[in-house]
Amino acid sequence: MNVIVVVANSLHLGFLGAYGNPWIETPNLDRLAAEGVVFDHHYPENLTTLPTRRSWWTGRYGFHDPALGWTPLEPDEVILPDLLYKEGVQTALISDVPLLREAGLGYGRGFDEVLWVRGEGYDPWIPPTDPRVKRVRLEDEPGLRLPPEDDPDHALWKGRWEQLLRNRAVAGRDEESTGAARTVQAAIDWLERHRTRSNPFLLWVDLFSPHGPWDSPQPYRDMYVTIEPDEFEIGEEGDIVRDEDEEIEIDEVAGLVDVPAGAVGDVLSEAELFRLRRTYAGAVTLVDSRLGQLFEALERLGRLDDTMIIFTSDQGEPLGEHGIVRRFRPWLYEELIHTPLIVRMPSGAHGGTRKTAIVQTVDLLPTIWSALGLPPLDPERHEIHGHDLLPLIRGKMTKVRDYACLGMDTAEFAIRNHLWHLIVPVEVDPEEPRSPELFRKPEDRWDHNNVVEQHPEVAEHLELTLRRWLELLVKGGAFEPPLLREIARLGSN
Repeated sequence: MNVIVVVANSLHLGFLGAYGNPWIETPNLDRLAAEGVVFDHHYPENLTTLPTRRSWWTGRYGFHDPALGWTPLEPDEVILPDLLYKEGVQTALISDVPLLREAGLGYGRGFDEVLWVRGEGYDPWIPPTDPRVKRVRLEDEPGLRLPPEDDPDHALWKGRWEQLLRNRAVAGRDEESTGAARTVQAAIDWLERHRTRSNPFLLWVDLFSPHGPWDSPQPYRDMYVTIEPDEFEIGEEGDIVRDEDEEIEIDEVAGLVDVPAGAVGDVLSEAELFRLRRTYAGAVTLVDSRLGQLFEALERLGRLDDTMIIFTSDQGEPLGEHGIVRRFRPWLYEELIHTPLIVRMPSGAHGGTRKTAIVQTVDLLPTIWSALGLPPLDPERHEIHGHDLLPLIRGKMTKVRDYACLGMDTAEFAIRNHLWHLIVPVEVDPEEPRSPELFRKPEDRWDHNNVVEQHPEVAEHLELTLRRWLELLVKGGAFEPPLLREIARLGSN
C-alpha cells in the first residue's frame, strides 16, 4: 500500500469530535475516524515542533538529550526518507510550517520532493521593502495587541506581527489563500501528477494550522462567537463547562488573532481567553474543511483503496487550562501532551474501532515501514525504539507498552499509563518552583486534581520506573530484550 501522513500542528484534543467535542464542526475528520482506527492514548515523546518530527522520522526517543531537542538534524542522523530511498519508495514533503524551513535545520532533507508553501505565521516571506505592503500598519489590526514598550518582548512581537500582516496582505484574506488551503491543493496536485506511478509512495502533508497566529478568514474567525461561554471551561469529568458564578459577555469582547505566550491575566484577560478559544475553534474547522478537499481527491483518484492515511498532531495547545496560553512553560499537562492519532487503512479495513493501547510518536516510523510492505528493519543496524502498530490495528495485539515516557526542553519529564500521570520537574526555576504532580486517570482528564500527597507510594514507584527507563535510554542503542522486559514489568502495575 501507499502511505499519506497528514499533520495538523498544535491541535488540542478537546477540540475534535472524534475525541468527545460536541460543538465544533469537524465532519471530515469525523468521517475519517468512522472509517479508521482511533487511538485514544497517543503521546509525543519530546515536545514540541522540531523534536516531534525527529521522533517521527527516526523512531527514537530523544527527550533526555538536549542535543536531540530543538536542534538541527545531524548529517549522519538517519531519518525515514533516507531509509525509504534505498527501498525504491517515492517520498514527498509538502508543508507550510515555517519552523521546519528555517535555514540550517535540515528538516526538509532526504525527501525526493519537497515543496514549501510560504507565508504562514511569521514566515519571513514578504520583506518590508515590498511596495505591495507599504500601507500595512500594525495599529490597523485590532486583533494584535503589543506588549508595553518597556516589555523585553515588545520588539520581538512587533516584528513578528508586522511580518504576519505583510504576508497576509500579499497572500490574500479569503479561505483559498490560507496556508492550509494552498498546502492541501499542492498535495492534490502531487497526487494528480503521480496517479499512474506503480512504485509505492509516502506523502507527508504537514500543516501549520491550527497553530497560532489564528488569523483565519471569515466565516471561520467568528464562526463560534454565538456559542455560550459555558462550552469552554474544563470540568472535573473532562467536559467543557463554565463556572456558574462567572458572568462574562463574550460577544462584547474584541477577538484576538494572536497573543504572546504567557499567563492568563498578563497577556490576555479571562474574557479574552474565552474569546480566543472560539477563534481557535474556527481555525480547527478551517483545517477540517480543507482536509475534506484532500479526502475527496483521494476518493476520486481511487487512492482510498490502496493507501493508508495517518492523521495526527505534533502537540496540543494550552488554552488557559492551567493558567497559561501557548507553550509558555514546559508543563506536561494533558492539553499539551495528549494528541490525536487516526489511521484509516485501505478500503476502510478495521474501521470504526478504537484502541486503548498506549502509543507514541516513535511508533510512526515502524508502522509506515510495515505498511509499505518492506522487510523488517535490522535491529543491529537501525536502532528503532518504536513499535509497529499494524498488529494492534488488525487485532493481533492489545498493547505495545505499559506506559508513555516523555519530556520537554529537558526541563520536565513525565510518565503516563492508563491509571496515572506523573510529572517530574528536572530543572527547577527558583522564581516558579515546581514539585512532582500526580493525577489519577481517567477520572481527572485534564489534570486538575494533584493527588501526589494522597498517593506517595504510587508517585515513588512511577518515578523509579521513569528513572530506570531513562538509565536504559542513556545507555544508547536499541532496547535489549532482558532489560526491556524488566522495565516493562516495572511499569505494568
